[in-house]
Amino acid sequence: MNFGITLPNFGKYADKNEILKLALTAQELGFDSLWFSDHVIIPNSHQGFGDVFYDPLITLSYVAAKTHSIRLGTSVIILPYRNPVVLAKMISTLDQLSAGRVILGVGAGWMEKEFEALGVPFNERGAITNEYIEVLKILWTEDEPKFKGKYYKFSDLKFLPKPYQKPHPPIFVGGGSKKSIERAVSLSDGWHPVGLTPKELREKLIYVEELLEKNDKDNFSISLRRNLEINNDKNINEEDTLRGPIEKIIEGIREYKRLGVNHLILHFLSGTSEGVLSAMSTFSKEIKPNI
Repeated sequence: MNFGITLPNFGKYADKNEILKLALTAQELGFDSLWFSDHVIIPNSHQGFGDVFYDPLITLSYVAAKTHSIRLGTSVIILPYRNPVVLAKMISTLDQLSAGRVILGVGAGWMEKEFEALGVPFNERGAITNEYIEVLKILWTEDEPKFKGKYYKFSDLKFLPKPYQKPHPPIFVGGGSKKSIERAVSLSDGWHPVGLTPKELREKLIYVEELLEKNDKDNFSISLRRNLEINNDKNINEEDTLRGPIEKIIEGIREYKRLGVNHLILHFLSGTSEGVLSAMSTFSKEIKPNI
């Protein structure tokens, strides 16, 4: 099982020094990957994210230049917001400059007011996402790429650089709905749900396995993002599998591992940056060796 961490490109810790400190510490402690979230604008009705939201790809480029081995992921790029040709160029460039460290998590999005502000049709987000994934893969893998779809078309062009990773960086699709799972299995290399308990994940994996068998597909990743809090004092619900004493967290991770999760992306909960660093250290020294 690989372990990643989310980094604060939004909210009160959205600061380049904090981001870099956490990234370098994660690499030093042996975490496998770093992950950034994506929103372009935040409507006033959703200010829980905080006032600042750094662009994930620009932030990943900054972190890539300061690190050397840890993988670089998005959790997740909201694909309908992005020009797919421009995004393909940004990702392939980042993959080349980082020597093949990119994992591209994508999703269809959910914040309707953000779609409105960006002029993107909310009700067509699923179809747009499907088409844009196809565009990315064609640009990354074909010598003379051409495509004709509902939302995009191109031909008679060259696209370079190709990504460092072959055939392309792993694509993980986020979301917990049936349509998201179908998109993940049919178009991508992995499924990236958020916040699912072992029971919820077990139920959804039944459908994942059905689709994998139907599509005769293997080498498919399950990449779960989950909050983690090491805490002996709070009366925490048992369904909060990765919050509580160390022993509870170890058993929770073991259960995810038994279910087939091979990428566990951790969002460390703490009131301070120092608390996050301390929890990361405790995880690497006392939890990870016992999984």
